[in-house]
This record gives sequence, structure tokens and C-alpha cells, in this order.
Amino acid sequence: MAASADSPSFSTFLTQLVASISPGAKVLTEQSSTEFKDSLQRWSDIGLQIPTAIVLVATENDVVLTVKLAVELNIPFVPKSGGHSLWSTIGPEGFILDLSRLKNVSLDKERKTVTVGSGVLIKEVNETAFQHGLCLPLGNGNTIGVVPQALGGGISALSGLCGYTSDSIVSARVVTSSGSMITVSSSSHPDLFWALRGAGQFFGIVTELIMQAYPLSVLGTPDGTVWTGSIVFPAQRAEAVLQALAPMIADESAPGTGLFLIAAPPPTFTTCIIIIPVFFGPVSVAEAYYQSLISLGPLMMDCKPAFCSKGGFKRFAGAGMQKFEPSVWPKVIELFEELRRKCPDAGVTGYNKLSHSETAFSHKDVKVWAPESHAEVYRIEQEVLSLMRQDQNEEDEAAFQNWTRDEPLRRRYRGAERLEKLKRLKKEWDPNGIFTAQLL
Repeated sequence: MAASADSPSFSTFLTQLVASISPGAKVLTEQSSTEFKDSLQRWSDIGLQIPTAIVLVATENDVVLTVKLAVELNIPFVPKSGGHSLWSTIGPEGFILDLSRLKNVSLDKERKTVTVGSGVLIKEVNETAFQHGLCLPLGNGNTIGVVPQALGGGISALSGLCGYTSDSIVSARVVTSSGSMITVSSSSHPDLFWALRGAGQFFGIVTELIMQAYPLSVLGTPDGTVWTGSIVFPAQRAEAVLQALAPMIADESAPGTGLFLIAAPPPTFTTCIIIIPVFFGPVSVAEAYYQSLISLGPLMMDCKPAFCSKGGFKRFAGAGMQKFEPSVWPKVIELFEELRRKCPDAGVTGYNKLSHSETAFSHKDVKVWAPESHAEVYRIEQEVLSLMRQDQNEEDEAAFQNWTRDEPLRRRYRGAERLEKLKRLKKEWDPNGIFTAQLL
């Protein structure tokens, strides 16, 4: 049984930790202080709990000391990196292990690798890599940590070109449940390396990753730009738009991806379809590829070359589809209208075309993801997810683990053999369930 916030063991933990961690680290316990409140902030307040303490580590050794002491005294904790996760929260029975000060970033131009600490955000790596003519399959989130995105699989616009974020992991520095610091790679603890790439949040605290980067030339343009923007249609044109869009999504040879949104944006707040294409290649090729959509006469089209590497009511979980089925989406639009009537400020759905090495990440073949929101809209979300899954076999049902902890494990880690291997490795590397034991 874990210690309570006012137990002697928790008090002992805090006293010993303060005395042993580095000068650059800090233990916050005054919940009314501005620093505590600022450190507690996340991308979403959904499910937010207040811990007894927040431990801001400054070095890898701080992480080792903190984990060892917490395990010894049976004090539960959750790690936090960028603050984008809904699961980096815990109540008074434990503390948050805040990794945001581990900000080291370095590039090896010759090997085309980037080393990142677990406090580094996606936008920071994107900017650094771009300045050196490199890119990584990350994204553009302001609050998303590189390490947690990579450990959970990681979807981005570049996934079709460079694989998922987890595919780019070359090696990792990991603090295990015993408080040992190890280096994990294809040649050092290869089974754990496999598991880290897609399910890494359940096996230890990753303090640093070395990741494979790619030359900007993979984007198909001389200046590292991509063709993107928005193409907007009225909802009444859904059938024609979906019929034009379906073969594009099915085309695995196309150098592009994108989002399909059902939304009601200002100033008219009229329900419409917004397509946000991301095409890797020259403008003329992009426009030719999307001609079937352009020829339908959108209400608005604003697409042009852009740099893809710069750049309270929030939650995402989702269902994956192996094919884009046009007949589903008019029903989704109906559900969106119902959602607008009940929750005017909520509701959006989307597709994202994706494509690599064998890892714990099980969604290589998923081409479409439909996100969901939270609370009041839960029932409608479930109807949308059921619509997407209605013609799928149970073994093909997918749920992206970076978006959910509620979906069954068989959806988050598809394939009985994969799931059994993960469970075996979980028992081997975290026998006492220090890292979210209830999930594996």
C-alpha cells in the first residue's frame, strides 16, 4: 500500500530527497505558490489532481535518486515532460516527477542524429533541426514533449515519409524501476528497445533519446517547404467531396497526408468541411494531385508553400480505420450537428494518412484516425467511434495509445503475440508495477 501524503514515509521521502538532489533541482510542496501552480499546468485541466509535491529534477542523477527513494519508501509518482498528457497527474498520495528541466539538445550532422533530453518540446527540436537542414517526424505542438511522443508511437505529417516518431529512436537512456540507469538500443537490451518504441511509458523513465533525422530534401522541395493550407466546402457537398477524397487516401504512393475536419468556424458558424492537405512536392504537382477536389469549386481555397517544421476543453482518443469509407461521414456530420446543439464550442473529427520497422507500435497499417473530445460529448463520441468500427474485424480495431488510457489493450497494442510479449517484458523490467502497472 502506498504512503499517504501525511505519512512518516512521505515526510521522510521529501526530507531525504531535498538533501540529496542537485542544486539545480527543486521540490515544490506549497500548493498555493505561483511556482507550484505554474508547474502543475497542463494542456488540459480534465482529470487534473493536486499532488503533495512536484519534483523538478535537473540532472539524470536526480532522476535516479528520486526513483530509487520513491520505490524504497513506496511513494507513487507520475512523470511529466511537456505537459500535454492527461495522465501526468496524481493526487495527494504521490508526486509529479517533472522532467521539463532536462533540456539538452545536440546534433550530429555526420550521422544525422539529434540527441534530446526528456524536457525538450517538439517545437524546440523542429527549429534546431530545420536550421541545420534536417527534419524529424514530430509535429508542431507547443506543449508536446519529444520523448513522450516518440515512446507512444507518434503521428505526424511526416509519418508517411519518415515513419512514426518511434521509428526514429536510435537509442535511449532509461531509469528502470530498480533505479538503475541503462542505455537501450538495438544492440543493448534489444527486447526493451523494441518495447520502448511504442509502449515506452510503461517500462521506465526515459531521460534522453538519440533520434534519426532526415535531410529536408525528403520533403520534395529545394527549400524545405510543403504545400498546405485549407480547402473549404459546405457540408451539403459532403458526398461529392468524400468521393473525390477517398481515392487520395487509398493511394499509398502519394507523398502527402492531411486532415478532414467537420467544423463550424466563424464568422458564420455554419457547418462545413475543411480539408487541410499537406503535400510533399512542387506546387504544380500538388495542385494537379488535388485537382479532383479543386474542380468541385470550394467555398474557399488558401493553399501555398509553407515551412512545415516551424510553426480547458481538450482531450483526444480515437478509432483507427484501415480504409476511408465515404458512407460513414454523412452520419458523422449528423452527429456533429447534434453535438453543436448540445455543446456549441465542441466537436471536430479528422483523417490523417500514415504509413515501418517492427516495434511495439501496432498501427503501421492505420490510414485514418478520428479524434474525440470529452465529458458532455462522450456519448456522441462513442457513436462516432462505433460508426468507424462497424465493418471492421475485432482484431483490426485500433486505438492510438497516445490518445487514450480507456480503450482495451487489444486495441492499443493489436495482435495477441505483440501484447503477450509486452506483458512478459513488463513483468521482467517492472515487476512491482512502478510505471502505470494497471495498463499492462
